Amino acid sequence: MAKVNITVNGRRYALGCDDGEEERLQVLGQKLDGRIKELANQFGQIGDLRLLVMAGITMMDELEDTDSLVEQKAERLAADVRKASEDAVNAARREQGIAAKSLVDAAKKIERLAEKFGSD
Repeated sequence: MAKVNITVNGRRYALGCDDGEEERLQVLGQKLDGRIKELANQFGQIGDLRLLVMAGITMMDELEDTDSLVEQKAERLAADVRKASEDAVNAARREQGIAAKSLVDAAKKIERLAEKFGSD
C-alpha cells in the first residue's frame, strides 16, 4: 500500500492508497484543496470541518446535476436509436414491398412470354 501526503486548507494529511494510485490521489487532493480555498474565500475560515462538509455537499450537488444530465442524454440517445430503428424497419418494409412487386411483375412477364412461345 502506498502513502500520499496531501494538503487541504493548509493542513497536511497522510493517506494510504493502492500502488499506482498515488498521482490520482494527489490530483483529487489538489481539487479538494481548491474547493476548500474557494469556500474559505467566500465564507472565511469557519473551521476545517465545516469547510469540508460544505465542500462535500457542493460536490454531491454537482454530482447529482451531472447524473441528471447523463440520464437525460441517455434517454435522448435511446429515443434517437429507437426512431432510427423504426425508420430503418419502415424503409426495409417499403423496399421489401417494392422488391415483391418487382418479382410479381417479372413473373407475369415470364408467364406471358411462356404463353406466347408455348402456343407457337
